[in-house]
Amino acid sequence: MEKLTPVRAFLAVADTGSFTAAARKLALSRSAITGHIQELERHLGTQLLNRTTRRVWLTREGQRYAERAARLVDGLDALDAELQSRAGRAEGHLHVEMSESLANARVIPRLPEFVRAYPDVSLRISLNEGVVDPAVSGADIGLRVGPLRDSALRFKLLGRGNYIMAASPAYLALHPPPRHPGELREHRLIEFWDANTGKPYDWQLVKGRQTASVAAQGQLIVDNTRAGLTCALAGLGIYEDLDFLLTRSLAEQRLIQVLPDWRRPGPPIAALYTARRPTPPHVKAFVDFLVSIFGPMRT
Repeated sequence: MEKLTPVRAFLAVADTGSFTAAARKLALSRSAITGHIQELERHLGTQLLNRTTRRVWLTREGQRYAERAARLVDGLDALDAELQSRAGRAEGHLHVEMSESLANARVIPRLPEFVRAYPDVSLRISLNEGVVDPAVSGADIGLRVGPLRDSALRFKLLGRGNYIMAASPAYLALHPPPRHPGELREHRLIEFWDANTGKPYDWQLVKGRQTASVAAQGQLIVDNTRAGLTCALAGLGIYEDLDFLLTRSLAEQRLIQVLPDWRRPGPPIAALYTARRPTPPHVKAFVDFLVSIFGPMRT
């Protein structure tokens, strides 16, 4: 398999147009990618890539090599997956990308179960509070909280969360809990920054067929769920987040739910993974593991 590494490095650069992106995709250093490309070009006796400080593009020979090598490598990967699937063996390297909050709240506490069940699978966990997209990061599996955009990847819908509001007992001792969303304007709110609009999210609440909208105040804004939870626990105001991220604090009574009859549906939670068929056993094993974690949440 080591003989294929320079070929895979070249194909990653050809696919991404970047040594840095190829290194990220293959979990290698940029210098390692450069070394593999040079090794392959020496072996073939021809230049495969044109390089400047700003751009990388294929030579004519590189284009021909990329087209034929990609078919061969894809065919070999499919054959490997098929034979491993028949043997029922889950092994190899698995790169999983997910948000930090979801990883710490739901996945990592259960990870020992997967490690014990599949000792031949090595894991790389990447944490990302932005949009999880395996097509960009090169991960084998991406655990996304949010809309499912158009993608060549397959996906498994795991569930859907609900947003709830909560505040610390210390805060509520000084500020009587609101009885209606309109009273939120009288409270300090811990708001979440929307990078797409360049301002904090407004509060959109639902109770049956009733809806209520409360404009963001901008007094205290965070762009990270852990920071928002820490602010709420410190008594800095009312905070809204997905229910499963607040469950532990609510159970320990470090937070108290506010306006429990008012909430809004949260985003879907899904596992995105390779479209190869058959699905490699180690990928399927981890997707099944995620289903076991989020199964009770599914709708």
